[in-house]
Amino acid sequence: MSKGCFITFEGGEGCGKSTQIRLLTEALKTRLPSREILLSRSPGGPPAAERIRSILKEPTPGDDLVPRAELLLFAASHAQMCERLIRPALERGAIVLIDRFTDSTEVYQGCARGLAPDVIRYVDSLACGSVQPDLTLLLDIAPEAGLARTRTRAGQNEQDRFDTEKLSFHQAVRSGFLSLAETHPQRIAVIDASADLEVVHQRILEVIRERLDIL
Repeated sequence: MSKGCFITFEGGEGCGKSTQIRLLTEALKTRLPSREILLSRSPGGPPAAERIRSILKEPTPGDDLVPRAELLLFAASHAQMCERLIRPALERGAIVLIDRFTDSTEVYQGCARGLAPDVIRYVDSLACGSVQPDLTLLLDIAPEAGLARTRTRAGQNEQDRFDTEKLSFHQAVRSGFLSLAETHPQRIAVIDASADLEVVHQRILEVIRERLDIL
């Protein structure tokens, strides 16, 4: 049985993660027809985690979540996802692609919301145990450009509390992601997400060929 492989996609709002992870899924299924390719998202995946997602992503006028509540809800979703989805798939030898994971928690709830990094890492480790990505693809784009993209898709996707945050919040998010990439260069590859869609896709395939033994 082939060894399982875990790849995550990260980046700020409007960076194109959803499109690029779909394109990669299609490319892997074409190139590796006998390999299981599993696509999911964080928060979400298993039914209980999807219910948590609705709390985290949908605005609740007059009762918005405090940062600690966000952190704990993300952790609950990740715990369910790791035990019910990711770990079993990796044990089967699948290639697992997840749209966001714990790097987003560290950046959004830490760098942007101000929670202590050591607290976030402890909660993440409790939730996920030994489940960690083999490769993280960080799609980097200026917040102004990313937010402009989210405005063009308004009304087409689910409402998202994070899209409506101030520009300073999204600037802190970008800075946090780039800092993480500097700290973990072997795991995190930074991709210029401002390029054309196909150029970004080809660069992602190049990075996977360079760093992982699956293509």
